[in-house]
Amino acid sequence: MITKSATVQGHLITIRISLWSGREQVRYDDRVMSEKTSFLFVTPHSFTVEEDGEAIVYEVNVLSGLFGVGYLVRRNGIIVAHQP
Repeated sequence: MITKSATVQGHLITIRISLWSGREQVRYDDRVMSEKTSFLFVTPHSFTVEEDGEAIVYEVNVLSGLFGVGYLVRRNGIIVAHQP
């Protein structure tokens, strides 16, 4: 299983990907927020959390292909982390 992580606004977003089974999991501060099985090159995951009393929408795109695995993280529509 491949694990990628990014810290956004003091919170840890962890992405776990199994290329064999297609299983993808996105965690926010060690809580599972989204799980999917996908063999697509780009798989969208989204979830809403409360930060400082405000609802925040995260969108995580898991990128997988012949040259490796990456991600793109948006916080309220703004790109805050990525790894090609």
